[in-house]
Amino acid sequence: MPLSLFAAVSAGVLAFGAEHRVRPGDDPQAAADRAAPGDRLVFLPGKHVHPLRRHQSLLYVDKPLDIELMAGSTLKLADRHTVLLPDPEITTDHGAPKTIDDFSAGGNYDLALGPTIFTIQIDSVGKDGAPDTFQWGSGAAFDVKHRKVPVTGQWQTLSNGVQVRFDHTSGHSLNSLWFITYDGREAYGIRVGHGLQKEYVDGVRISGKGVIDLNIQNNVQPGFLVKNINACVLVHGRVRNVEIEGITMINTNRSVMLYGEHTGRFLQGGGTGPGESFDAENISITSTRTINPLGSGYLLGHPSHRGRLSKVRCNFNYMETATTSIEPNFNLDQYEVIGNVIKSGGRAIHCWRRSTNGLVAGNVRIDDSTGKEVVMVNAPGAWQPPENITLRDNRNHLSDPVGFWANVSGGMDNRATGRFAAVTGGHRNRAEADYSRAQGLEARALRAGEDVIGAGSFAQSGVLTARAATTGGQPAVLRLVGEAPLAVAENSAVAYRMLVIGRSETGAEQAAFEATGIAQRTGAGPVIISGAKVNVIHRSDAAMNLEITATATALDPMVRGAAMRWAARIELAELRF
Repeated sequence: MPLSLFAAVSAGVLAFGAEHRVRPGDDPQAAADRAAPGDRLVFLPGKHVHPLRRHQSLLYVDKPLDIELMAGSTLKLADRHTVLLPDPEITTDHGAPKTIDDFSAGGNYDLALGPTIFTIQIDSVGKDGAPDTFQWGSGAAFDVKHRKVPVTGQWQTLSNGVQVRFDHTSGHSLNSLWFITYDGREAYGIRVGHGLQKEYVDGVRISGKGVIDLNIQNNVQPGFLVKNINACVLVHGRVRNVEIEGITMINTNRSVMLYGEHTGRFLQGGGTGPGESFDAENISITSTRTINPLGSGYLLGHPSHRGRLSKVRCNFNYMETATTSIEPNFNLDQYEVIGNVIKSGGRAIHCWRRSTNGLVAGNVRIDDSTGKEVVMVNAPGAWQPPENITLRDNRNHLSDPVGFWANVSGGMDNRATGRFAAVTGGHRNRAEADYSRAQGLEARALRAGEDVIGAGSFAQSGVLTARAATTGGQPAVLRLVGEAPLAVAENSAVAYRMLVIGRSETGAEQAAFEATGIAQRTGAGPVIISGAKVNVIHRSDAAMNLEITATATALDPMVRGAAMRWAARIELAELRF
């Protein structure tokens, strides 16, 4: 994606007016309210500990400001400012498509379980007048302990005062899923826009070497499944031309969240009913640090806040998170995720739901020896998947060995371990031989110089080039680059077609042959050739010849002729199981 798309990000934040210094103990919201558009707000070194103020934030921004957190400054949420509440919040936009969404939560939660999530899922569909049934549990999401509970159409008690009701006793689709979350209120460090502001907030810069700390240890957090969760920085609604640079974010649900807003009604699978869209655009997150061992990182787009978000950069950041570090999500378009260094206990980068037109390149997952992928691209049930996402050069630095001058330029879970090898796209491909290339699905390039396309699991096709030189009528074996043999793997079969040409230096002698056949190995047994045929296309001397022979582990195409050089194009259709 050309950087010119983001030229406007800095255009609105180059020239600033008066400087307002915020000392520890000063009210930063009062300082921001006094500031004129274009002024600078500077947090001086020290602890800036505050309760939540406007729009659930420590600092709410609704005009162009340059906000600097100086080195040694920490903007921190006060202890015990958010507490456990008995109010339920239903999450309905997960899981399989719902034929009926008639679920309600009620009762009076007694708070005895602390922050908790109740999972409710239809686990059988009634027949012949029998009601549907559901399974449920409390604690973590998907923690189900009770099964096959008949739907009554009345209020049904689960536990701890929590009740649920379905308006209909039948007609639900199997696996329809709901969550009820009991938690604390959301909190934000610096919030730009409240979602439904009519005019754009245009030109905000948040930078410096300071810290935003949402004090997760001493405040009750929102659950991860609810609509509004904590973030050190939130950009919401009609906001454009924002820079977030250099700061460190700690102890929060998410470090940065960006999304638009929409007044239309939620529709399953990502749709939105008629309404007004409040869109965000031209936002840059660069060179920040997220140290968040109990939470997540950067959320770009949101399935419940449905305005559009476009022209976003999340580049060259460092992060340590318990769960997903970078999540391009719903209604995000035209974005870059480049050069980030990621240490994550969950997903590193998860392109989730319908984000579009993204470049995810040059990101490194560190300190993971379990082989987890760097990028995952998919969508939950009933949602459209991401579209037009370019993945390039993303690497798990412990689990993805890379050969000398090898390259992986696209796809997911691909490895190039041979010297000068490459994987040029697809999924679970391996370019293990020198000078080889793999693409498609589950291709394995095991022969030097081989170009392979995989079709998954047991089937692939490949093309190779071999060469030889003969003198004095003596035979020579056609070899691959680096004099490698044309190997046949254990428990495999190849159908081969070879087009072979030979020529003397003067051009007085020439020959051309075509050969076809099958070569296979059972277990570790020798190569067996079947149906071998050699067709003479042309030879200037009847002594010139091509013979298909084999060793224990390889095909040995043998040419014979005068002082000649030989080249062969070899096509393989290969089964391996």
